[in-house]
Amino acid sequence: MMVATAIMATLMASVVVVMRSGYAVWNAQEADIDALENGYGVLRHFVQQMRQADVVTVISAATDTTGDLTFTTAAGVTRAWSHNGTPEQVYFNNGTSNQLLANNIDTLTFTGYEADGVTPTTVVDDIQVVQCSVQVTLPQGAGVPRMLSCRAWIRSW
Repeated sequence: MMVATAIMATLMASVVVVMRSGYAVWNAQEADIDALENGYGVLRHFVQQMRQADVVTVISAATDTTGDLTFTTAAGVTRAWSHNGTPEQVYFNNGTSNQLLANNIDTLTFTGYEADGVTPTTVVDDIQVVQCSVQVTLPQGAGVPRMLSCRAWIRSW
């Protein structure tokens, strides 16, 4: 009986160790996925809103990591994105108020392009394509930063 109890205790201890390490890995993966989803959420929102854009009115320099972009819709509503460097938040102004869009976004940059989609420009009248890039840091992925980006065409073009 003592030998069986010792074997059972050893097996149970092994199972507990395996379960704890599996749970720790699960939590680490979930934290990284949450960080990536914040970035992808900003990009999805960007594309959805830019499809309604009539003209870009303000765009920050492509090297500005706390990017700002303002556009006007065909209905005359002005909307804007901005990045708060600390505490790393992205805000969207829907024309009436600023709303928190995402947390833990390290950088937000916007790059305007001419109609060919290749030539960068900061002249708002020439912008026909806008690229949005966000950088997020994976908290459990050894602090590795990930850069995510997408492009959207101005609808009125």
